[in-house]
Amino acid sequence: MKREHLAPEARKEGLVVHELSEEVLVYDLDRHKAHCLNKTAALVWERCDGKTSVPQLAQQLETALKTRVDEDIVWLAVAQLGKSRLLRENIAPETDRVGLSRRELIKRAGLGAAIALPLVTSIIAPTAAQAGTLCGGSCTGGPGLQGTCPVGCACTGNPGVCV
Repeated sequence: MKREHLAPEARKEGLVVHELSEEVLVYDLDRHKAHCLNKTAALVWERCDGKTSVPQLAQQLETALKTRVDEDIVWLAVAQLGKSRLLRENIAPETDRVGLSRRELIKRAGLGAAIALPLVTSIIAPTAAQAGTLCGGSCTGGPGLQGTCPVGCACTGNPGVCV
């Protein structure tokens, strides 16, 4: 399929989405990962309906951001969203766009364009069961002291137990 006809589709199932003023937080219930999408990445993700092509997405972003948006910016967002598994399936640009980095885009488009660059930041979040077991085990610090317990836990009792 030709590059201009590729239309990414956002994954919506198994996600908890919280919109803030300048970013969108997405928690993946299946993979226990939290993703923070900056304004540009969020605008791309919200418009990935499986019907809108990358050139069309670039035009929509130009209107929303009131600035010139190169297709490469959209491709970078699509690549980041795909890597974060926020798309139904990964779509790849033609080989001339593979490996295009934020740094290369800034060099090519100028520093002013850096404001419009998409950014998806991801972290692994523990499940409720994992979070509940972060403290526990024995410690040597004595009552009320951190001792050898994980950060956020305290050593109590005799013998010492992390709680």
